[in-house]
Amino acid sequence: MHTSDHRPWPRRVVVTGASGHLGGWIVSILASAAIDVTAACGPCDDAAEVAGKLKAAGVSPGRVRVVASDLLADDGWDGIMAGQDALLHVAAPMPLMLPEACPDLIAEARDGTRRVFAAAARAGIRRIVATSSIMAASYDSSRSAGHVLTEADWSACGSEPMTGYALAKTAAEREAWRAAEELDLDLTVINPGILLGPSLTGAISPSLNLFREVLIGRATVAPRILLPIVDVRDVAWLHVAALASDACIGERIFAVAEQLWLRELIGVVRQADPRLAKLPEPRAIDDELARRLADAFSILRYLRYDIGDGRRIDRSKAGALLGLRFRAVGETLRETIAFFRSRETERLVA
Repeated sequence: MHTSDHRPWPRRVVVTGASGHLGGWIVSILASAAIDVTAACGPCDDAAEVAGKLKAAGVSPGRVRVVASDLLADDGWDGIMAGQDALLHVAAPMPLMLPEACPDLIAEARDGTRRVFAAAARAGIRRIVATSSIMAASYDSSRSAGHVLTEADWSACGSEPMTGYALAKTAAEREAWRAAEELDLDLTVINPGILLGPSLTGAISPSLNLFREVLIGRATVAPRILLPIVDVRDVAWLHVAALASDACIGERIFAVAEQLWLRELIGVVRQADPRLAKLPEPRAIDDELARRLADAFSILRYLRYDIGDGRRIDRSKAGALLGLRFRAVGETLRETIAFFRSRETERLVA
């Protein structure tokens, strides 16, 4: 463990999941800071296409090397890590349509984390910042009423009902901390809520997919779900800032700007763009009915076990450690709406 508050900025950084909603912004921030980036995209991505999207978004091609990678295969990782100074591990298996039982998803998340960390250690990389999720801390029925969620909390896998995605995120983060201890790595983990904001690469995450369903008028009912919202650009900044902060080593950091009930979110969206005033006024439904409907609508599937839970989240650590002032949620929503309007394939309410 280091004693100083700051360390020199790394000159060469690997970013996994570089083609995604969050990964694209991280690559952009690093490249704009004159840091050379090895941008590892997934096995189903076309590296040349990803490079073209980043260039079109204003990311300097001279600073970015886009490479193919696969969390489930050993091949290629040693070459990706060779000569690098730090790793931002953002990639994770994340299906848009979530099955009820997904043991393969859990194994992929856990084993992929171990594989990437081991390759980094073999290459001499010691500084790692990894992406987890607020879901890795949210679920534990043994907590007292009124408990405020902090970074000391963990989801109770095996005893608390959780979606397969939440189980996978928890398993992957647990594995990250185990690997960091065993391999003598300096690890920071960022735990974001629902990521909104424009997509630099055009990638549509489950969070953006949920928001799109609101914009096209499919949110006709409003179960009691308290949504932890954050701007993807703030989360990207947190990842990069943590690289140069020794105070962040060994820390989990929640990334949540504000919590809104789903009905409140829809109201803010209706006010954010006059053309969206035509969105249907969602009908409030009770928790039991909402749970029965959850598997019928993708807008609810990822959040089925959040229905009726008003858990509050302590959001102070990101500011205390790194000085981050989160963007206002209204700004994030307006720019997310503008992103979807810019896509020719989108058919919003107006």
